[in-house]
Amino acid sequence: MRQFATPPWITAGVALAGASVVAVTPVVAPLPRVHASALIRLISNEEMILDLVRHGQSTDNVDDIIGTTPPGAPLTTEGTEQAAYLANPDNPQALDAPSSYDGIYASDFIRTQETAADWLSAAGAPNTPVTDLPGLDEINAGYLDGTQETEINGLLYLAAPLAWIFGQYWVPELGSTINPNGAAFEENFSGAVQTIYDAGGATTNGDLTDVAFSHELAIMTWVMMNVNNPDFQILLNGLESGGFLSNTGQVVVEGNPTDGWTLVSWDGTAVPQDPGLATELFVDYRDLITAPQLAGYNIWEAILGGDPTTITNALQTGLDQVGAALLQFPEAVYNDIVDTVQSLSAELATAAPNSIGTIVTDALIGSI
Repeated sequence: MRQFATPPWITAGVALAGASVVAVTPVVAPLPRVHASALIRLISNEEMILDLVRHGQSTDNVDDIIGTTPPGAPLTTEGTEQAAYLANPDNPQALDAPSSYDGIYASDFIRTQETAADWLSAAGAPNTPVTDLPGLDEINAGYLDGTQETEINGLLYLAAPLAWIFGQYWVPELGSTINPNGAAFEENFSGAVQTIYDAGGATTNGDLTDVAFSHELAIMTWVMMNVNNPDFQILLNGLESGGFLSNTGQVVVEGNPTDGWTLVSWDGTAVPQDPGLATELFVDYRDLITAPQLAGYNIWEAILGGDPTTITNALQTGLDQVGAALLQFPEAVYNDIVDTVQSLSAELATAAPNSIGTIVTDALIGSI
């Protein structure tokens, strides 16, 4: 996908995002899978560095087509050059040598697979295997798939992912059977990330490090839905500029499926690890309201399947996860507030009297 947000409807997009925060949250969406093969890794809570890379320029980008069904369009000549540039050490966002990664992954789309292949060829490792994971696919646009990219189509396509970012997983991507709602997308993309994590391995530097080639909206949405330090300035900048991530741009996250994820950098720019109290409280709220949605959808899917054992397991798992979320919420809020107060108190205790006002003001602004 090329950039789809344009200035005439920025205000509408921001209003939609804000409205989704306070929308009523019905119970919908699937629970994340837990793989037995990852038991040892989950117990040890080993962290993984995951480099999510957007594909190079495609012919759909040039022709302004919303192409979200695989295999999709190929890269342009410029896209091929962009992919090869990922192996150039002069590139500020150059990838490491292919041997530095425990695994290399790509979505089911031609444009991501070609991007991975062109990078590997330029890096002198053309025979390095690339694992295809459909969970890394672009968010399916449903009724809008294959249509010309216009301002109104862009807004309609973006509406559901914006709502998902703010915890409203029930909002549908109209006409999509692949990503009918945020819960389905969460399960698909997080399932792919879980597969990458479960594959394990550790490179010679001792770190679990992987690279995955995916798509602009899918990367942006999953990251903002899952990291503990979402940077909403990225979202606002994307709405204003008309794009969230450049072709072959990269987003780096670190963490694991059990303890969660931290956003390290976005398109070459480091992201603050301390997002401020307001963002921390939003994340606490997000985790609270998404738990019953995920549980409810998973139970509904089990009921549709008709297997009594699956239904029973879904009910038990759902109750456990909702109960855990209810217990964790007040503790998380309390800890976030206490940490902020303690940090501010420590700073004030060592500050010069004439700088106290500035410190308090900066703290208040930083928490917004």
